[in-house]
Amino acid sequence: MSEYPQRNEKGKKNASVDHQGYTYHWNYGEQTAYDCAQASKKRRRGALTYAFSMIAVFLACILLLAGVLIWFPPNDDTPQATPVSLTTGEVAERMNPSTVFILAKKGSGTGFGTGFFIRSDGYVATNDHVVADSDSITVRLYSGVELKARYVGGSAPDDLAVLKVEGNNYPAVTPGDSDTVRVGDTAIAVGHPGGEDAPWSTTQGIISATNRKISIIESGYTAEVEMLQTDAALNPGNSGGALCNDRGEVIGVVARKLSEYEGLGFAIPINEAMQTLNALINGSYKQADSVVSVSRPTLGVTARNATAGEELRFGDQLYAVECDGVLILNVESASCAYGLLKPGDVIYEMDGVRIADLTALEKALYSYTLGDTAIFKIDRMDDLIEVPVQFGN
Repeated sequence: MSEYPQRNEKGKKNASVDHQGYTYHWNYGEQTAYDCAQASKKRRRGALTYAFSMIAVFLACILLLAGVLIWFPPNDDTPQATPVSLTTGEVAERMNPSTVFILAKKGSGTGFGTGFFIRSDGYVATNDHVVADSDSITVRLYSGVELKARYVGGSAPDDLAVLKVEGNNYPAVTPGDSDTVRVGDTAIAVGHPGGEDAPWSTTQGIISATNRKISIIESGYTAEVEMLQTDAALNPGNSGGALCNDRGEVIGVVARKLSEYEGLGFAIPINEAMQTLNALINGSYKQADSVVSVSRPTLGVTARNATAGEELRFGDQLYAVECDGVLILNVESASCAYGLLKPGDVIYEMDGVRIADLTALEKALYSYTLGDTAIFKIDRMDDLIEVPVQFGN
């Protein structure tokens, strides 16, 4: 017998059904609460499943990316942004205010050259041969204003010097990177060649060689400087001026040109030049520490090759050369050999090294540095003697 459930006043099922001795009770409120609880658990399980799935996907992506980077490393040749090039006129407009004309009075004469501001507080770079040993120095700005300048310091082997004018807020140049300069790069020289009445001048060419070794000969030593070579027109008065790239950055300090050739001018690379210039400003410059030049000692003599058996006459004395060597003809008064070696001496050995000719002597000298002492074996009019000579600093 079945007993159908009765409905309460709200029409809700709330009775029980007895089937073969089993009685089932069902309540709407309890069922609703149960359903809500089950739905909540299902949502939590779904959220956790989703979270774990996302974490797994994220870790898989990281592992995949790591694998790609290992097997396919980044390409270092990715194109970089190219700096904006300026026209030659724009470089001149940028550089002229930073450039100065230099008048250096030396006794009754006046020398001239170019310089440029390397600091806004009035420090000017130029060549040492332009301003060394001057009685007074005047610089003229691009605006026409003339200022007295003080010689801060200089290096003859590096051919660099620093001047100082009073005042601040001067337009300093922007140094470039001379280590990255290549043959064929644009080279622009800005300066004041031609003398006091000439105008500012700008010439353009290319870098025709890098690391060109140039010798600067001074009393007691020869300084070798590696320079940038350019075919930009350089003239007397350009010395000490700036050599720029096509971005208006200074890549070198104009130093000299070979007058017997066309299109061979030279500039000291700015990277090395700035080290010397800064050392001159702060007073720490030492020639032995220079990164611009390498100083090689010289004897300061005029000489020629002598051949064994050759007869020589000095004054009233006639004698024969014992073996091949180097005959000294004259000794400079300011040289390290003055008073030690004499005209007529024949050098045939230097610290045990055989000296048979001028080439051997030059090669031997290049193995010494300033301050070293060498023992010369010489034939002095048939007397074989040893003479110690210290190479001057």
